[in-house]
Amino acid sequence: MKPPTRTMSSIGNKEKGFTFVEVMVALVILSAGIVMIYKSFFLYADYLSYLTCRLHATQMMESKIADIERSFRQSQGSSFDTGAMTETVKINHKRVDFNYTINTTSLLGLEGVYRMDITLAWHDGHRLMQLSRASLLTKI
Repeated sequence: MKPPTRTMSSIGNKEKGFTFVEVMVALVILSAGIVMIYKSFFLYADYLSYLTCRLHATQMMESKIADIERSFRQSQGSSFDTGAMTETVKINHKRVDFNYTINTTSLLGLEGVYRMDITLAWHDGHRLMQLSRASLLTKI
């Protein structure tokens, strides 16, 4: 008996490569990864913008509290700057409007002592952000 003969066509019949399904699965996984990286980049940029505005707001609020305390002490507690005001600051090449709201009330039983509540609000994108502080004002 003679062994079967092999030809080149029967040996190289199995082709090497990727199937269509394998390529599509790889593309889906790659696309999902790119979308997640893209989204995280913009979330990070948004959060960095918020933190930058919050840092400016904190510095502005502390400065405003110090100015009001100084003017209150200089006027010997007779009058001081309160109400609402707006300050515009350029942050990262965009203008941000910071709106102050300042309320003062005298403390019962303590003459010359006032409680000052100050709120600073600004728009970060489509969101309204606020930062609040309270302080006591005295003649001393």
